[in-house]
Amino acid sequence: MDKSIIFPLVQNAALMLALVFLYDVIPKKHQRQYYLLWRIVIGLLIGGVGITIMSTSWVYKPGFVFDTRSVILCVSGLFFGGVPTFVAVVMTGLYRISIGGTAMWLGVATIVSSGVIGILWRQYSKSKLANISDLEIFLFAYTVHIVMLLWFFFFLPIADALSILSNITLPVLTIYPIATWLLSRLLSRRYELERDEQIRLQDDFLFRSQFNIGNIGIAITGVDHKWIKVNPRLCQMFKYSEDELLQMTWSTITHPDDLKADLLKFELMLNGQIDSYEMGKRFISKDGSCVYTHMTVSCKRADHQVLLVIAGYLDITAQTLADQEVLASREQLELVLSSSELGVWDWDIRNDRVERNTRSADILGCDIDMLNANSRQWMDAIVAEDRPKVLHSIEAHIRGETAQHRMEYRLNTLNRNVRWVLDTGKVVSRDSNNHALRMCGTYSDITDAKLLEESLKLSALVYDNSSEAMSVLDEKGLIITVNAAFSEMTGYGEAEVWGQHIRLLYCDLNGLDFYKQMNNEIRDSGQWQGEMLQRRRNGEEYVIWLTINTINDKEGKPYRRVALFSDITDKKQNEHLIWKQANYDTLTGLPNRRMLLEYLSSEIKNSDRNSTHFALLFLDLDFFKEVNDTLGHAMGDLLLIETASRLKSCVRDTDVVARLGGDEFTVVLSAMNDHYSIERIAENILHRIAEPYVLGEETAFISVSIGITLYPDDSTSIEGLLKHADQAMYAAKEQGRNRFNYFTPSMQEYAKYRMRLIQDLRQAVTNKEFELHYQPIVALATGEVTKAEALIRWHHCERGAVPPSEFIPVAEDTGLIVEIGNWVFEQAARQSAAWRHGLGVDIQISVNKSPIQFRDEGTLLNDWLKLLQELNITGAGVCVEITEGLLLDASMGVTEKLLAYRDAGVQVSLDDFGTGYSSLAYLKKFDIDYLKIDQSFTRNVDTDKNDQILCEAIIVMAHKLGMKVIAEGVETEAQRQVLLAAGCDYGQGYLFSRPIPASEFTQQYLQCRSLISDL
Repeated sequence: MDKSIIFPLVQNAALMLALVFLYDVIPKKHQRQYYLLWRIVIGLLIGGVGITIMSTSWVYKPGFVFDTRSVILCVSGLFFGGVPTFVAVVMTGLYRISIGGTAMWLGVATIVSSGVIGILWRQYSKSKLANISDLEIFLFAYTVHIVMLLWFFFFLPIADALSILSNITLPVLTIYPIATWLLSRLLSRRYELERDEQIRLQDDFLFRSQFNIGNIGIAITGVDHKWIKVNPRLCQMFKYSEDELLQMTWSTITHPDDLKADLLKFELMLNGQIDSYEMGKRFISKDGSCVYTHMTVSCKRADHQVLLVIAGYLDITAQTLADQEVLASREQLELVLSSSELGVWDWDIRNDRVERNTRSADILGCDIDMLNANSRQWMDAIVAEDRPKVLHSIEAHIRGETAQHRMEYRLNTLNRNVRWVLDTGKVVSRDSNNHALRMCGTYSDITDAKLLEESLKLSALVYDNSSEAMSVLDEKGLIITVNAAFSEMTGYGEAEVWGQHIRLLYCDLNGLDFYKQMNNEIRDSGQWQGEMLQRRRNGEEYVIWLTINTINDKEGKPYRRVALFSDITDKKQNEHLIWKQANYDTLTGLPNRRMLLEYLSSEIKNSDRNSTHFALLFLDLDFFKEVNDTLGHAMGDLLLIETASRLKSCVRDTDVVARLGGDEFTVVLSAMNDHYSIERIAENILHRIAEPYVLGEETAFISVSIGITLYPDDSTSIEGLLKHADQAMYAAKEQGRNRFNYFTPSMQEYAKYRMRLIQDLRQAVTNKEFELHYQPIVALATGEVTKAEALIRWHHCERGAVPPSEFIPVAEDTGLIVEIGNWVFEQAARQSAAWRHGLGVDIQISVNKSPIQFRDEGTLLNDWLKLLQELNITGAGVCVEITEGLLLDASMGVTEKLLAYRDAGVQVSLDDFGTGYSSLAYLKKFDIDYLKIDQSFTRNVDTDKNDQILCEAIIVMAHKLGMKVIAEGVETEAQRQVLLAAGCDYGQGYLFSRPIPASEFTQQYLQCRSLISDL
């Protein structure tokens, strides 16, 4: 590239820059004032610059000159528009023609194309010239100058064009676009400044127009709250002059109630937390009135610091006061409606929209918004039976058939109550065709009135139909009215008693003092209540329960008296009967336990007061159960009645005989100061009870055991006396029955011992502290051991070994024997199964079964039988031992249970035979496998001929009945030989072995048999 081209082109670019600075110097005011003239002048300037540029061009060869006229003309077209560019194109074109030369028309074409491209490009980019991008400027510059270079091929021969372009293309496409970009950027910046200035002028115009003549008060303040500038509207609003406001701060005239909230937001704005805020704010004007405004506040910041604060104030005083007045009117209306307890409804019939007030919602029990949102909710809440009548009434009124809609109906409220409503309404607007447009009305809650009405009706019905006699008296006691029950009860008709004094019904059975006291109480308190004897008109006596109440007038003086009374004659008789049934035994007529306790309480007080003693006798009939079981309960009841009569004949009238229940009686001997008198009465009782009882065709003999305790010697409490007398009675029974026994401290010690024993026994049951020992039952003829009796043993951790004779009776008394017996049976059955399966030896284990177990057996029988089935054990494994007394108790279902044992293959042994009351009939009736002769007979069988004969008779009888015999208590060889000679099958006793543990029993009696069977 020829370096000589660089300097002229750079010089051309500098001239173009001078044009920009010249453009900036001319005031803009003149540009706008003489717009067309100014546009022509601009064109002349551009043309002049263009001619200047062309005069400093680079001469390639004679007739071929190059300069930046294309840059200035295209930029002129882009930024100055058509008129200036046209003027410039004409001037530069004429100048180029004047120069002449070979490339004259090439230069003219370049001038014209540059201006035209600039003008055309402006049409599409005029709106964004201030923000035109660099990319678009370079695109525009290359377009102009590429077109300029293409003109060479049009006006010159190809060879000449290529020769020239090879030298000028690079500097043209390098310098010209840069010059175009630089000149365009300067002019676009000028456009940007003009645009910003225009916007500023517009904003300034708008602000000034609003500031001076707008309807909004505007103020500029500093951070110190001082007014800096205020507009006339603000002065007009606050009634201060501009000078007055500029001497004050805005906080000075702020309403005190709004100042705190404004200061809080103002501080947030100063701290940079917010940039603006709005709020409703009140000011105090110069004349003291309150000005309501809606205030909008914003700020001007620099370096994060607030410089100025501008606030706009919209005066809403009139609107606020009007709203307050409307609100006050509405509240006043609501208050009136609320005080009247009226619900109001307004029905837009055409749009089917109903507006109701808060009271309506309260009546329905819902929210007012929910009620008004659903116009059908009220109608749907009307009770289904009442709804058709309501709809008919409304439709009839809308059609003009009735003057107004008025209906009482029931409403199902949302809280599940039913309320009565009086609904009234009237059409208040109709169209030209007389069609109803609007209907208004009210709801009245008349539930209380309805309830009162129903109450009055009910009261009248109750008054007329009540079974209680009622009468109303005036303040003087004259009868005003009576009901039907009064006439029926007293025998006096209403006409007979009307106007009569109540003294007509006075009865001499009560006495004058009674009526005097009653009248005094009525006069003092206004009421009286109590029982009273009365006579009917026919003279019949009866008992009434009378209640009298007084109704006072407004001054508090008696106005009416209401008397209610009912016939309680039957009730009194029933109460007496109930009292007697509650306190006396229905069978014997003697006082029962309840009456006895009351009498003992009274007797203790008398004894303490008089320092005397009394005796309590506790009586239990001996053998009464046997009489009851053999002769029947009816005969037993006759015996108890006779016993009660005999007891009463043995004591004084001041003494008390009571029946506690069953065959237990008590006698209280009052004021007894010596033992002789007590013993005399006790002996008499023993004698009288022992006399024969003739019960129909049967004669029975019983006796009685008596326990005696003294007050206060033995105890000072009722519970203690009864407990001690009971202990003494049991002591008398243990001593042989048919006797009396005094309570002694040792009995109490035994009772405590027994109580502790029961506690320990319960613990032993829980902890399984028991163990089974086994006593062999030997075949007397062979000496073989095929049976054993399971005997329970209890080793207590503190007491040591506790004998069965000590704890078994306690277990039977407490019912623990059931659980203990179940354990014994299960252990014995499992032991028998273990010997059978482990050693191959069948040992039948006898298990004692208490009568208590039979009575309370329940499901245990089935459990036992199921256990035997699981262990595959039959009669060869377990035998159940029962006592003779059990066979007498038919109530236990002994027959059924023994049959169940037989069906299961379990054998039964009758223990202690000969000591009970069993007969041959019972032995035949029940399926018994073994009889066990009691040891009281075997003990002397070798020395006492009678015992020997008796044992022989038992053995023979048992064999005849198909039973085998086991003799208990065999202790000597002589006894064994006598029993063997008599034909006894088995023997059991210390001669053979004491009861031993299972392991020892196995070692002594079973291992040898097991070895023999193996051989």
